[in-house]
Amino acid sequence: MPITNEEEMDKPANGTTHNPVQKMFGKLYDFLASAKLALALLIIILVICTGGATFLSGEKADKYVFSTLWFNALLILLVINIACCFSGRILRRRLTVVSFGMILFHISFVTILLGVVYNSLFYFRGTIRLTEGETLQSGDSNSYDKFVHGRFFSFLRVRGETRLITVHHDYKVGNENKRAAYEIEVGDGGVKKSGVIYVTHNLTHKGFTYYPEVEGYSLFVMLADASGKDIYGAHIPLQSLKQKDGSFIYATGSKEGVSPFPFPQQHIQPFMGLLLGFVPSAEMDRTGQVDYKAYPIVGDDFKIGDEPILEGQVKSGETFHAFNHGLAIREIRYWVTMTVRHEPGKPVVLASLCMGLLGLTITTVGRMFRRRDRAERVL
Repeated sequence: MPITNEEEMDKPANGTTHNPVQKMFGKLYDFLASAKLALALLIIILVICTGGATFLSGEKADKYVFSTLWFNALLILLVINIACCFSGRILRRRLTVVSFGMILFHISFVTILLGVVYNSLFYFRGTIRLTEGETLQSGDSNSYDKFVHGRFFSFLRVRGETRLITVHHDYKVGNENKRAAYEIEVGDGGVKKSGVIYVTHNLTHKGFTYYPEVEGYSLFVMLADASGKDIYGAHIPLQSLKQKDGSFIYATGSKEGVSPFPFPQQHIQPFMGLLLGFVPSAEMDRTGQVDYKAYPIVGDDFKIGDEPILEGQVKSGETFHAFNHGLAIREIRYWVTMTVRHEPGKPVVLASLCMGLLGLTITTVGRMFRRRDRAERVL
């Protein structure tokens, strides 16, 4: 009699029933555990990494490639692929010293990739500039000259303040001169951490690490009216411009060179262009000679004239006059630039590397003992 029941037709010869859900998951597992998928993913990721590092180096590579969701999705898919391949081949074996080492090695490879993905999505790198005695809010994006971060990073993770206490010139550790060292304090409320950072030493607080970059001089200029009353004051950071002979020029301007700037810059309408240069004293720190040039302001757009109408030299602490106002160089301070980094995936990657090394060591030792046992049996 022919079989007409569809359910009976779905039964195999051994009497068991096919489960469509199990079949679907079985096919999905076979796909994820495929060696062809692993090879394809490795080639695609290698091509993307090579192209990103070659044609979009630096911040652009982070923004358009390495921190994107689609690239990290490829890495996660590779992690799943490796995990499926690993579980299908390794876990079926009898647990021995050699297989245990291989298990550790494969797990470490998976966790390394997970650490890389986690880091690329939540990392932060920023540059913060401070003058001695100045305090900035660490969680305010306006406190940083420039910054890049992962897609899911939030400034709410950066709490508290960053304060530059002082800069130590010719700072020595033992008999070694570290040149310049920054004494800083970071944190919020009662949970603050302070320390001295220099070229081979940094400060880490709650996952954020502070590295020294460059430093320079800042002149505190006080502006007084014709009657001698102080009406405006500001710290004027000077660029440190390295010359061909290795010496430095400290002056207002930009990285491209020396130039004047509109002064004053806040609360009062600029009425002069001011160019300042500083020659530090070889005898006493934070003192020296200040060269100045005063330029007229031309037009309603506050453009600075081409030729100075006044120039001269004064010592730090002295006053010069321009445009019926007095300008006193009250104080010489240092400004510094620090790099702030948050790399939450770094500990995961480092721990995974140690795990992988341990796994390789265990596997190697296990195989050595296995060969010795086989040799003894032969004898």
